[in-house]
Amino acid sequence: MSEHLRTGVLSRLRSKDATTRNNAAQQLCKLIVDTGASSNQNLLYLDLNSRLAKNVGSSDIHDLLESTAILSALVDVDTLNEAQRTRIPVQLKLLLKQSNQTVSTEAVGVYKKLVNK
Repeated sequence: MSEHLRTGVLSRLRSKDATTRNNAAQQLCKLIVDTGASSNQNLLYLDLNSRLAKNVGSSDIHDLLESTAILSALVDVDTLNEAQRTRIPVQLKLLLKQSNQTVSTEAVGVYKKLVNK
């Protein structure tokens, strides 16, 4: 994936507008799937997981909203391995504990999507 394209998607994941975030999450999912079950997909996953680890502990709403959007995209990726899939609920749990209503609502939506998958 080109760095320019990835940067554009990641910046839209930080939007306060839910539609913009959802569209970016769908595009991110497509980018992950398009890399295939390869080392490129694993590198992308590691980069996203690193962002999640940093963002989940943040008090910045944009970081937290980005985290929910990344998790939403990851839920839709069928090629994740078991360890990668197991991390999603753990990270969601941290987001569900946030005091910000918008973040909590988004996290609940991702959780429902995960349960229904």
